[in-house]
Amino acid sequence: MAAMPAGGRGVHLRYPPIDGFWTWDIKRNRVYGDANLSDYFGLTLDEFSRGAPLERCMESIEAEDRLRVNVAIRRAVERRSSFREVCKVRSEKMGLRKILAVGQCYVDSLGEAAVYPGWFVDLTQEEDCEEASLREIHQHIEQAKEISQSIGQDLLFYLLDNAHEEVQLRLGGGSRRRKSS
Repeated sequence: MAAMPAGGRGVHLRYPPIDGFWTWDIKRNRVYGDANLSDYFGLTLDEFSRGAPLERCMESIEAEDRLRVNVAIRRAVERRSSFREVCKVRSEKMGLRKILAVGQCYVDSLGEAAVYPGWFVDLTQEEDCEEASLREIHQHIEQAKEISQSIGQDLLFYLLDNAHEEVQLRLGGGSRRRKSS
């Protein structure tokens, strides 16, 4: 449910097109999913139609993200709240993909966590676009640095040099160093 600002109008969050769906029967620990979930998480469609244990699904999440995602899921169940996490998943069919997973914990008539439906979107292509954008920014900053240096704008050069270093870090190169003016 979207938050309601003071004006009373609902805030609508925009997401990219949905790539797959699941429903987790919390009490039976069974995850049911569609064919896309099967492709991304490396389980068969038959496993998802019969219900796969959550732990089996978690195996497809990259080790570096697994604990964080597991804690977020458990917290959502304990609080009977929503879930929203970005993580990397790996399967034989899809390879390594970056996804946004969104879910919501629902309770039964006794107020106990019962059902946890959700969906995911593949962000991998967005990540590729981000890298291309960062490379373009990198080139523009280099040009701006040259211009600022040639006209004697030392402070501007210093600021651009720091921005240049930040872009390099985001592209995976270079090391963070403290600069002084």
